[in-house]
Amino acid sequence: MKILSFPFQRVLPHTHPITRLRTLLLGHPLKSSAQHRERLGFFLGLPLLAVDALSSIAYATEEILIALSLAGSHFLVLSIPIAFTIVIVLTSLIASYRQTVQAYPEGGGAYIVARNNLGIPFALVAASSLLIDYVLTVAVSMTASIRAICSAFPYLLNFKLSLCFSGLWLLTWINLRGIRESAYAVAFPVGAFIILIICLCIDGLFKTGISFQKQAFSSFDVFLDIATFAVVLRAFAGGCTAMAGIEAVANAGNMLTNPSSMVARQILLALGVILGCTFLSITIISQNLDLKPMLSESLLSQLTRNLWGDSLLYHAIQILTATVLFLAANTVFAGFPKLSAILAKDGWLPRQLSAIGDRLVFSKGILWLAILASLLILIFRGDTHALIPLYAIGVFSAFTLSQLGMVKYWRQHLKETSQSFWSATGCKMMLNTFGACLTGIALLVTFEAKFSEGAFLTVIVVPIIVSLCYSVKKHYNEIEKQLKVDITIEKNINKKFSHSKASTVIVPVSRVHKGTLEALRFARQMTTDVKVIIVDIQHDDTTQTKLQLEALEWDLDIIVLNSPYRSIIRPIIDYVHYLDAANGTSCVLILPEFIPARWWHNLLHNRTAEVIVRTLSWNERLRNQARIIINVPYYIYEDKH
Repeated sequence: MKILSFPFQRVLPHTHPITRLRTLLLGHPLKSSAQHRERLGFFLGLPLLAVDALSSIAYATEEILIALSLAGSHFLVLSIPIAFTIVIVLTSLIASYRQTVQAYPEGGGAYIVARNNLGIPFALVAASSLLIDYVLTVAVSMTASIRAICSAFPYLLNFKLSLCFSGLWLLTWINLRGIRESAYAVAFPVGAFIILIICLCIDGLFKTGISFQKQAFSSFDVFLDIATFAVVLRAFAGGCTAMAGIEAVANAGNMLTNPSSMVARQILLALGVILGCTFLSITIISQNLDLKPMLSESLLSQLTRNLWGDSLLYHAIQILTATVLFLAANTVFAGFPKLSAILAKDGWLPRQLSAIGDRLVFSKGILWLAILASLLILIFRGDTHALIPLYAIGVFSAFTLSQLGMVKYWRQHLKETSQSFWSATGCKMMLNTFGACLTGIALLVTFEAKFSEGAFLTVIVVPIIVSLCYSVKKHYNEIEKQLKVDITIEKNINKKFSHSKASTVIVPVSRVHKGTLEALRFARQMTTDVKVIIVDIQHDDTTQTKLQLEALEWDLDIIVLNSPYRSIIRPIIDYVHYLDAANGTSCVLILPEFIPARWWHNLLHNRTAEVIVRTLSWNERLRNQARIIINVPYYIYEDKH
């Protein structure tokens, strides 16, 4: 038995037109070895991962004032104490997540923390909540961006929906081109936005800060006279949108340069300081200027116009605000595909979502995010205020479960190391406990305040997603059970094998299961010249497959094809052409495949055999010769029990 290594060419001479178009739009594939160059440092990581949270500066204060104004203008003085409360929760959350990324440097998102410490059901609830919130973030950011543009240019209101879709798919295209390219696209506008907003806040506090103390006391007096807290709770829930996006930093993991935990902690600290100070400052300035929410103009636009007039700086801030709100979804385009890939790798979502695309990003996850966000924008007709009631419920669920998971993590660490409760580890556990309590209270308050406005949908959708995850997992477990083989038994079934070398047969194999053994057995009944192709994408899987094939002792030539661009199809096609040229005739291709019991199960599998046949039809080189391709199906039955 011999094991060969065959490097394939990067670009085939005759590629499918769709492949050519993809290369034109997205660029040439990147090698797996280039992945370390795609990692982001602090100065590129901050704008990319924090832009979602920073964009909330544009609408968080306005959401507080909208909720308060519904009860009467005298309630608006409560905006400052509510903003202070939100900043306290934000500070606790930043401190807690700085510990989380230190404990889980490769990605300490709520799903991983809950999975390792609380169990699978809690982990799936956290993951489902985050997936919902990620999709909502894209929809809210896009609609808020277009609203900011329409505030400055009202005649564009008639084209609001078209602008939302155009912006969303433009952002999708940018992210499909790779992490680093999307980071460069975000860096300048986000940096300029931060600088101008800080200048606006300093100028506003300097001009209006004299009356701040009086208004603070009057707001406290009004607070004492309130008979009901319903209005306050609704305003608090609206302002809590300022905390969305923090989870994405904790989930970044290997997107950041090493040491990734240190870079993530630096980003979280910078995010907390910038977001907390600017959000509180804008709330104070708005109160001092006696600004009220308007349907035709955003609050930030009113504030800037009051301080700087209708100047060039005003238009600059409006354009940058719209740009940052537009780019806010960029954080989610990093977070959603990463979380989907982790879930897919664990078998809870279709495994195609775990595949890294040509540009070293999870392309399928990016496309699914864009499709789901487009549907939301269409359903809600691009209305930001209609989407926001659904927003932040999911992320606070994830925050709470993540912090509870970290409490258990530190508690276990205390037991293992026999440290005192008052040690550094004990202090970390108390901090996460405090964070869990605050985010838990914020979750209950937000859910109660937004329940009648549509938050109840979260209670319906999360269980549906969790049940779908269990259905997908059950299907994969059933497939694994039916395809499992015993090599020691199978290797002795070789009495009917051919002893002729009349033809060369190629059998692509991803792993050894009953379906591949049927195809290999059929190939050996035809000829002794059977070449088994393994595409080397993940070395561990390749090694295991090679060992199992060797153990069969069926006299197979095992061909390992290097795939530096993570493609499965291209190296197979290239090797087929190489063998055709060497033999002077078209070789026979035998393709193993399994047929699921139900048609929709096909959506959970790659169906590589069909793709190979389609691609070969565009890349045949030997003229006037028919290619013999034989599909060997293995049928999966449905377990009724």
